[in-house]
Amino acid sequence: MAVKASGRFVPPSAFAAGTGKAFTGAYAWNAPREAVGRERPLTRDEMRQVQGVLSTINRLPYFLRSLFTSRYDYIRRNKSPVHGFYFLTSTFQRRLWPRIERVNQRHEMNTDASLLFLAERDHYARLPGMNDKELKKFAARISSQLFMMYEELCDAWVDAHGEKESLFTDEAQAHLYGHVAGAARAFNISPLYWNKYRKGQMTTRQAYSAIARLFNDEWWTHQLKGQRMRWHEALLIAVGEVNKDRSPYASKHAIRDVRARRQANLEFLKSCDLENRETGERIDLISKVMGSISNPEIRRMELMNTIAGIERYAASEGDVGMFITLTAPSKYHPTRQVGKGENKTVQLNHGWNDEAFNPKDAQRYLCRIWSLMRTAFKDNDLQVYGLRVVEPHHDGTPHWHMMLFCNPRQRNQIIEIMR
Repeated sequence: MAVKASGRFVPPSAFAAGTGKAFTGAYAWNAPREAVGRERPLTRDEMRQVQGVLSTINRLPYFLRSLFTSRYDYIRRNKSPVHGFYFLTSTFQRRLWPRIERVNQRHEMNTDASLLFLAERDHYARLPGMNDKELKKFAARISSQLFMMYEELCDAWVDAHGEKESLFTDEAQAHLYGHVAGAARAFNISPLYWNKYRKGQMTTRQAYSAIARLFNDEWWTHQLKGQRMRWHEALLIAVGEVNKDRSPYASKHAIRDVRARRQANLEFLKSCDLENRETGERIDLISKVMGSISNPEIRRMELMNTIAGIERYAASEGDVGMFITLTAPSKYHPTRQVGKGENKTVQLNHGWNDEAFNPKDAQRYLCRIWSLMRTAFKDNDLQVYGLRVVEPHHDGTPHWHMMLFCNPRQRNQIIEIMR
């Protein structure tokens, strides 16, 4: 007969106590993972903010627009739309957009100098992303408008003074130069002999040469290309694309541009020959260039030879040497480094945002400080000589290294002045 058991059963034994060590399985998929859940969708208000920020990004030049849109798409695709929203509203709108606006304000058209080109203001604002073809057309329009202005001023001068010969005087040419060059300064350039004009020392010959440049399309093309390069680089510095984590010393675009120009110049030199018309002898131009100080390797050897010569002269005079480094204050640095050793990271320097200084501004600051030091040396009858080199920080801000020599008795006083 079968036995029927009834009543309560003995409960199973408790789970084994944990050891406190992290679980490690035989395979990667054995590791514990977070529970899979549904991502929070963006609210209607957040969607409006995203569309507003994206419309702002779409107004930027292509090299910036593509940078931010690709980064946003990557974050949204690999993380979540919420993370993409935080990137647009926190990283871009709060941190980067004010820096971009400040850089554009520093480089925009100078309407205080002249209102002649006010209609070109929006076109000039697109200069950082302008291609060469459009830039050349823009340069031609500027030169033609200045030429028309010059003709009108000449006619007005002749009507006021009665004879065309009156145009060929220092007074007339200074008057014409002042109006034409003043209008050209709206594009943030410094016309030739502008300082002489302000001092009242301009001659007719100087006015002719300066005005001729303002009517030349190629001269304006060269000026606008230089401004485009500086403006383009300033924007990349502002958004943090120039540092040790991204591209040290200069942006990737600037490095590619320099390499392309050097390669083009090298190909041009290879295609040219030097010919002696009397003997008919021909030699390659590139061989002469590479044998001169235009060759970077030879130029470096010339520098080393100069340093050795200065050291030998200082030793013969019994002078002592000093190695001095001059750096700009933190407000000239767009980024700052936090941490030590391998944990060092790059962060945006918010003290830079107010002025948005570029490397050229930092170089002017160092030149001004050095001029004050030289004045103090001269006032105290201190003799200092040596060599100076300029080197960029990882964020493009320049600093100076100087190898100076002086009399041993004057060394402490010189160091005190420099400090």
